[in-house]
Amino acid sequence: MPKYAVVGLGGMDPFDLERITGALASAALDQWRWSEAAETVAKCTGSYGAVLLPVVGPLPFVAATPSMEKSFEVYSAGGWLDRDERYLGTSTFLREGVATDDDCLPAELRKRSSFYQDFLARCGLSEFAGVRVGRGDRIWNLSIQRTPQQGAFSRNELSWLAQLSQRLDSIAEISCALEFSRGEAALDAFQFSDRAALLLDRAGNVVHTNSAADDLIGPDLAISGRRVRSFDRRATERLEQSIRALLWTGVASVVPPIVFPKVSDGNLIIYPMRLRGLTASPLSAFHAILVIVDTQAQRSPLATTLRILFGLTPAEARLATAVANGIDLATFAIGANVSKDTVRNQLKAVFEKTGARRQPELAVLLTTLLPKK
Repeated sequence: MPKYAVVGLGGMDPFDLERITGALASAALDQWRWSEAAETVAKCTGSYGAVLLPVVGPLPFVAATPSMEKSFEVYSAGGWLDRDERYLGTSTFLREGVATDDDCLPAELRKRSSFYQDFLARCGLSEFAGVRVGRGDRIWNLSIQRTPQQGAFSRNELSWLAQLSQRLDSIAEISCALEFSRGEAALDAFQFSDRAALLLDRAGNVVHTNSAADDLIGPDLAISGRRVRSFDRRATERLEQSIRALLWTGVASVVPPIVFPKVSDGNLIIYPMRLRGLTASPLSAFHAILVIVDTQAQRSPLATTLRILFGLTPAEARLATAVANGIDLATFAIGANVSKDTVRNQLKAVFEKTGARRQPELAVLLTTLLPKK
């Protein structure tokens, strides 16, 4: 019999699984609702917070309740990922669909553990329940965290969380399928404007390319071991550093472009970026995109690229184009025959949809997409 099987529980259900499942299903359809879904999980389980994170691989971005943000920053900055003893419970987690600290390390050993005492205890945290989300090669951990005052999860509660894990399999499949479709659409949009683009996973590995990128593969640009490489070792190192900075920085949507020299004349200019509408979901297979410009090639324009990639309205796309071309807002307002307040509201919407925070950042982000003069 499974360790956390639901057998003869009787009485009231400990958690509102319908509400939890509904919140996570909504997030699978609307990637901007993952933090809200995590908050629902925490409230419904009487816990301090919740985090959705991958079981294998680096953790550049996760969905988390606001209550967990500070402790997760300590977790990442302090190198606790490599010293996380909760990974010792992985076998139980995979088999049962749920695991607790008791499945990771005996209570007496936890009292002497640096992870439990120097990290968790100092963050005011103690007991957790990890709920498996997904199966096969793509598995995430819905980590539900409690404080010492809230206490450990009861066997009854863990049994219901095991049931929740079974419900979440289909949600993971739906979310992954949607994110893959978004990735395909992004690559197609760049292809339409004759731009080479490559999608990267959370480790910075190439997982998908468009035809324009495939055409560049050769002496000037190679994909080896799923990494983008130049014949110039220093250029490759600069790109690796740039990708890591992008993936592990929660603020920046773009980083400075990297130049790959060509064997013949010209250069390949590589723009690493996160497209907010593409990489916002923690279940996404894609966490960054590389857009590559061949300085010797002629590119054809496509006016709808911005609308396809970021969901901008026609008016917002025109404003974004103006910003990228260095036109100030007052001049744009006069030319568009709209008020300054309207332009400011449109710019705010553009920032929200693209993930940019300032006009210079927006200009850098969009320069690779807009038609050349």
